[in-house]
Amino acid sequence: MINNISYQEFLQAAVDVTQEVSPLILKNYHSRERKIEYKGAVDLVTDTDKAVEEHIIKTLTTKYPFTKILGEESTKDGIYGWTDEPTWIIDPIDGTTNFVHRFPLFCVSIALAYKKEVVVGVIYCPTLNETFTATLGGGAYLNGEKISVSQVDNLQHAVIATNVGYDRSKSGIDFMLGNLSNILNQNVQSIRFSGTAAWEMASVSCGRIDCFYEWGIHPWDIAAASILITEAGGVVVDPTNTKVNMESRKVLCGNPKIVELVSKQLLEKPGHPK
Repeated sequence: MINNISYQEFLQAAVDVTQEVSPLILKNYHSRERKIEYKGAVDLVTDTDKAVEEHIIKTLTTKYPFTKILGEESTKDGIYGWTDEPTWIIDPIDGTTNFVHRFPLFCVSIALAYKKEVVVGVIYCPTLNETFTATLGGGAYLNGEKISVSQVDNLQHAVIATNVGYDRSKSGIDFMLGNLSNILNQNVQSIRFSGTAAWEMASVSCGRIDCFYEWGIHPWDIAAASILITEAGGVVVDPTNTKVNMESRKVLCGNPKIVELVSKQLLEKPGHPK
């Protein structure tokens, strides 16, 4: 409870606003008239990202004026400014490249953190009409049905997910391929790349994927999904299998056994922020 408001009430507000922005997202997903900008060489942002984030921020801060915002499109120069105050952590469209190319996996991710602990999480995938929800101590759910992480206990039966990210330097590519090589050499059942960390982590929470790891992510990519996974019986850690720092731009998550096994195969990235 924050300011005498239950986590469940905050959760419902977040769910409601994802439904409010869904028609706009789907309309623009199918439209061929979209404004696209480049934040980096391969990092996209669209007018839809901006409009959706603005609507979510306005709606939630009007309803709860004491809350702060940490949003992908409203955060500048990689400075998070994350404090102990109640803070909405928002990714209006996680998987913008998919959205632009009409690859139908992308989602809205909204979390509420208090004292830097995520207490509410919502991930909504408009194309699949799937809503993942969780509150601290309240369990994790997909469209109202309780979910849990997988029970797979060996890499030979495991599906591991990651993404290629935006680093196109030789060292970055070598690091990514080194991790993939290490995992594949363990005869892992399969590796998946969907292009949306939030959706992949949500899929971990319901057992579709056994483990996910990535370097280069931001708090808004993983905040909502992190509580889904922990409330579904999984773990969210640093790739070294130590305590995760949500601002460190790296994460490893899944069922505890597979996380332990995958962690042993992952390289340490030189120069990456701790």
